[in-house]
Amino acid sequence: MKKNKSKSLKGIVVALKANFLIVEIDYKDCKDESFDKLDEKFRLLCTRRSKLDYLGFFIDVGDIVCIESIDYKNKRAVISEVEPRKSFLKRPAVANVTLASICISVDEPLFDIEQASRFLLTAECANIRPLVILTKIDLITKNDLILYIDKLKSWGYDCIPVSIHNSQGINSLLERFRKTKLTVLAGPSGVGKTSLINHLIPAVSLPTSSVSKKLKRGTHTTRHVELFAIGNGSLLADTPGFNRPEIVCEPLDFAYLFPEFRTQLSQSQCKFRNCLHRDEPGCVINKDLERYPFYRENLEEMINPHLPYQAG
Repeated sequence: MKKNKSKSLKGIVVALKANFLIVEIDYKDCKDESFDKLDEKFRLLCTRRSKLDYLGFFIDVGDIVCIESIDYKNKRAVISEVEPRKSFLKRPAVANVTLASICISVDEPLFDIEQASRFLLTAECANIRPLVILTKIDLITKNDLILYIDKLKSWGYDCIPVSIHNSQGINSLLERFRKTKLTVLAGPSGVGKTSLINHLIPAVSLPTSSVSKKLKRGTHTTRHVELFAIGNGSLLADTPGFNRPEIVCEPLDFAYLFPEFRTQLSQSQCKFRNCLHRDEPGCVINKDLERYPFYRENLEEMINPHLPYQAG
């Protein structure tokens, strides 16, 4: 079968493999009758034109690309163009994300306010409203679960509690994912991201590992970002776990990443326009909010990155 050099098709990058990119395209987009009995969606191993490197184009999972010189028999092609991104998460690096689902376990490992906040703020930095998924809820009591749900509501977030052992919340989660074009599962190691994907998409069967009893945290099983189909044209991304995502933000903008602070700032204004919500007179931020100490500590690190913050 010859290469189809005369046509260019659009596809989405679903994985990176060494120096190659895996691009998924729709067979319906190819109207050449010589290519029959192909799956409705299929994947091609692609290189990219050298001009993209010359122009400084970085290609990540989730990018929409144009491919040409398509060899359907050997499933090879060349990426010639990259479309502008609608959104981008830096870590994990995924383009065109429509929903950032932050997985946080309630036990094994325990819920950690700082760690959870860092992942939520990573999504907020990319202007992507996050969804919180509370995992391993079968390990705690119903009353304790209510406390976690109330905590997240006080932060300004709704959540979906799930358990892969009794399937609680799984149908609600599937419904949400299938209404979204590209969902990223992010969160610390060991919270059950990969196990959740295996439960949602049994055919995937990704490797998993247990939480270290000694270190009380998970080990990395996912080594790279990959997109999986979850029905109705929706994609779900499994991502490598990491435990302390970096917050990149200007000090004056930092408070607006917190929904509970945004609510207060939308209802009234601080006395000074350049208020950093520390000890300035006329500041409207409630210093008794649960995440204020976290805000203050990280704000001081942004302003004085080489000086350790000490609470007054």
